[in-house]
Order: sequence, then C-alpha cells, then structure tokens
Amino acid sequence: MPLDGFGRTIDYLRISVIDHCNLRCVYCMPLSGLKFSRSDDLLSPAEIESVARAAVAVGFRRVRLTGGAPTLRPDLLEIVERLGR
Repeated sequence: MPLDGFGRTIDYLRISVIDHCNLRCVYCMPLSGLKFSRSDDLLSPAEIESVARAAVAVGFRRVRLTGGAPTLRPDLLEIVERLGR
C-alpha cells in the first residue's frame, strides 16, 4: 500500500477531469498565473481509465474525480462509466 511522507497509508487517488476551478487548492493550482488547458490537452476518458487501473494495481482502493466543476466536462458520464467497471 502506498505511503505518504509521514508514513500514512494512501488508499485513494484524485483525478482532476477539468482545470477550470475557482477553489485554488494549493495541491493542484498555482496561486497566480493561471493558464487553462485546451480541451484537447486534457486526459481522454480512456487515459483516465488507464491511470485509475494503474493506481488500483498498486493498492489504491478509491478514485475521486475533482476539478472544481467536473460536471462541466461533456464526457463525464463516459469517464464515470469506465471507472465504474
């Protein structure tokens, strides 16, 4: 099972499905100088599934979809269906 720098077990993975977020969490967004990605540059549903499968293979048990407003992503249902499998 993966551990963080303090020896705590990490059992979930956060995957940001969109970068348009107004929360500005320090773990995923810079404090200034934001440049949003083009839709073409975001991970595809198949790539997100591949990342999730790799995470499960090393011990992760949960995947959390994030991104401030993930429901703005037009293919969100496909992503959820793929992860549900």
